[in-house]
Amino acid sequence: MVGKKLSNERFVANAKPEVVQKERDKQADYQAKYDATVARIDEMKRSW
Repeated sequence: MVGKKLSNERFVANAKPEVVQKERDKQADYQAKYDATVARIDEMKRSW
């Protein structure tokens, strides 16, 4: 959902800058969590 908002040019152009930044922060947080999860899964696969 976050990615959809940020890829919508009208949202980015019309929303308050702090709202857009909040969405960017959420997206970065979700991406970091996803990357950490993928890395952990890879570690688990290698340890088998």
